Amino acid sequence: MNAATTSEASLPPVDRSWRTWSGALGGLVSTLMLRHAGDQLTVDLAPRSLHSSFLAPVSDHPLLVRSEVVRQSRTSAVVRSVLEQHERPVALATALFGITGDKPTLQAAGMPVVPTPADCPDAGFPARMFPYAAHFETRMAGEERPFGGGTHPEMTAWLRLRDLDLPIAEAALVLLDAMPPAVYAAASELVAVPTAEYSAHFTDGLSFADSGDWALVRVGTDQSSDGWTVESSSLWSADGTLLAVGRQTRQILRPTGPEGALKVPPTWWQSS
Repeated sequence: MNAATTSEASLPPVDRSWRTWSGALGGLVSTLMLRHAGDQLTVDLAPRSLHSSFLAPVSDHPLLVRSEVVRQSRTSAVVRSVLEQHERPVALATALFGITGDKPTLQAAGMPVVPTPADCPDAGFPARMFPYAAHFETRMAGEERPFGGGTHPEMTAWLRLRDLDLPIAEAALVLLDAMPPAVYAAASELVAVPTAEYSAHFTDGLSFADSGDWALVRVGTDQSSDGWTVESSSLWSADGTLLAVGRQTRQILRPTGPEGALKVPPTWWQSS
């Protein structure tokens, strides 16, 4: 076991177009820590998993990232990272890296049977609700819609990055976090549902995928209460190969003022 080593780097601000509730999209924030963590390795290893904790919103100001190699061998490594802004931590991450394997031969669950992206409607997520959505092409592949009056808190969509060239693992981090909270599929009120913790696990299928291709994302609520919701997600390539799975713990922030939460009309997606 090698001694822990620490490195730091200054990062430019995250563009405001990536904002969600009051800060940048958690999936994109996670890529900043994963990238710096990988830069510290002295052997060629691929990301296998990342667990992120978000402590405060990331604004459009400069950042500092610090990473510590906790352990590294020829076949695996563990790196801890902290992202700072205004001299305080805003996010933490622990990344696992490992050797890559062959094309997957065993996959427990198949990709949902859905129409092709060309046969699915554009999601039309309004910029005033989901500013970051402009960075994606999103086509809804299932019946569920945010605030659509459904009873099943799950959504499925084809996604593709519009203008961001990312390594495939970083693209998976962003795509797994690109959909609105799954609980919205069974909601009629617009409330803030920020992510407190986000984990992603990458399969060897990533080695055979391209970050610019269409990918299918399914996100579902495992359990929800008045204050918290636990959410799972899966990412497949167009040929049905599982690329990554994720899980999020989100906090439901209900307004305390006299007007309460915003009621969303059935035609919310038609507004810009």
